[in-house]
Amino acid sequence: MGIGATVIGNGVDAARFAVAAGPAGAPARAAWSARLGRYVLAVGGIEPRKGSLALLEAYALLRREHPDVALVVAGGETVFDHRAYRAEWEARAAALGVEPVVLGPVDDAVLPPLVAAAAAFAFPSTKEGFGLAAMEALAAGVPLVVSDLPVLRETFDGAAEFAADPPALAAALDRALTAPDPARRSAGRALAARCTWSEAAARHVDFYRSLPAGGHR
Repeated sequence: MGIGATVIGNGVDAARFAVAAGPAGAPARAAWSARLGRYVLAVGGIEPRKGSLALLEAYALLRREHPDVALVVAGGETVFDHRAYRAEWEARAAALGVEPVVLGPVDDAVLPPLVAAAAAFAFPSTKEGFGLAAMEALAAGVPLVVSDLPVLRETFDGAAEFAADPPALAAALDRALTAPDPARRSAGRALAARCTWSEAAARHVDFYRSLPAGGHR
């Protein structure tokens, strides 16, 4: 008989993002706010798996109520060729009359204050294994809206809002911008603090030790 699958989540360096959201991170957050204004942030680049087109549609709807809010996208290219999708995304942005700010790759040292300064964090992925960028947003206390996927329900239930399509995503982001839920924010910070790399490593070690010497049960 083969080895059964065991789900072990990632860790997150929650402390870095919590510090960026606190008094020590205020100057760096202020610098991002001065540059970008009030913004919804997405991290992961522009590609089908990240739901970038759906986010554009949602942002166009959101701007009807929040014309001052920018959409900021951070992240570089993957090993896959998404140039055609990126061209489609840019054409759709022009058609919708929106101008997202595309930062491209962001240095690891300045990522925490970029996240912490966001008014909301959008994570409309169509496929995910864990959602590390979303967990970092929770660590920074940023209101989080994610796709309504089983894996994201399993990971973020109680700490994020879920949206199944662009109108729902726009509505959830509107709520995050106008009346963020303090209980959900507190739950998100606690969740991120629990997801340590030490715990993830320990669970891997326990799993490996549970296997028989031959690798089969």
